[in-house]
Amino acid sequence: MTRAAQIVLLSSLIAGLAPAAMAASSSGSGSKPRSPQAAVPAAAPSQAQLRAMSTVRLLKLGQKALTAEMETQDFVTGLDAAKIASARGDREATRLMAKIMARHQIILGDADRAKLERRFRYEALRGASSSVLAVAAMYDRGDGVPADTKKAAEWYLWAARVGHERGMAHAAYAYGTGRGLERDEATALKWLEGVNEGRQRSTLLDIGWALVLGTEGVKDMPSALRFFERAAQIKPSTVYQVALDLERGTRGIQDRDAAGHLIRVAAERGDSGAATHLANALSGSTDVEDRRRAVQWYSLAAQDKDNVAAGQSLSRLLALRPSGELVSEIVAALEKARAAGNTEALIGLAHAYSEGIGADASPEKAAALLQEASDAGSPEAKYKLGLMYQSGVGVTADLGKAVELMTSARESGYPLAAVALSSMTEPGTTNSVKEPAKATDQASEATVQ
Repeated sequence: MTRAAQIVLLSSLIAGLAPAAMAASSSGSGSKPRSPQAAVPAAAPSQAQLRAMSTVRLLKLGQKALTAEMETQDFVTGLDAAKIASARGDREATRLMAKIMARHQIILGDADRAKLERRFRYEALRGASSSVLAVAAMYDRGDGVPADTKKAAEWYLWAARVGHERGMAHAAYAYGTGRGLERDEATALKWLEGVNEGRQRSTLLDIGWALVLGTEGVKDMPSALRFFERAAQIKPSTVYQVALDLERGTRGIQDRDAAGHLIRVAAERGDSGAATHLANALSGSTDVEDRRRAVQWYSLAAQDKDNVAAGQSLSRLLALRPSGELVSEIVAALEKARAAGNTEALIGLAHAYSEGIGADASPEKAAALLQEASDAGSPEAKYKLGLMYQSGVGVTADLGKAVELMTSARESGYPLAAVALSSMTEPGTTNSVKEPAKATDQASEATVQ
């Protein structure tokens, strides 16, 4: 109803402003012509001007309302033009109005909406699917006719049968929730087969939440979960958000069991956030099997190259020097994450080669991995590689290079870099490279800056 009020209000304002703009234009007719750069955009036509236009011209204006943004001048003018042409009995204009209503999901603020409903019904009986949907929406909302969810469902089904995607989505919602029809989960899913993935996903979520909250008079969590699970097949991240809402009770109902189930569903469908959530819950356990499952979930999550937390968690688990087969599983998980482009996995693998954990000790391989991570911008890798250049482990000792890396790590906010850099630049620092004094002076300048 808010949109309808805004449309009516904007229409009135534009209609009222048009004559004033015309008067202002005529009063200045004796002045010098303005340059093209200073030209003022043409004012919107008034209602009187629209009524004076030919039906053909009104239809051209009406077409703009299909693609224009809501509450813009083109939209309001186009909608008014279509309404005037429809009132003249033009069938094309009536069908155009139905398309505008369906595309923008608006309620018209006409005083004589019953006549409009009859015109829509007339076009619907002659095969105009948008008109069928318009009549359904009017019954659904009680817009100009008595609200009747059963009649609305019948018209939505009609629109669905003639191939209108919105009609299919509405029919699925009606069957899924029992709004105007007897609930039938299988039929609801059947109607969604012909709908594009975006609308299919949003309809599945709408049905699920309606069954969780009971907004259509029925609460059914098991059925809701099945609809959410189907949505997870399309986009797992949306269902992970549903799970978080259920876990926290942000939409008025809290169900941790249902939340846990959906988190697992989203994780199994490949959502890295959900996989990390499950891994975090298991990683602190003292049970070996729980920790193994945590590694498996972190491994899945870390194959999302942007999931820094999962890569870091795998590296932390390795640093704890777990016993038995878990070490090899963590190293294998880090290798997969590295192949997927997760920079944090490089740091974990570098630690494995540096300490000989789950791999043959090789400071050179560790340095190469840290260099790769450093080149990718990791402050921690720069810090650790800087220490290697300072000590000459795995690389040729180079204090200047060490200072350069440590300075970059400090500027990136890595907390330990400032202390390490201070120790490198203190007077009397020794190293095995040439011109140590020069390197120390450069480091001091970097520290002052």
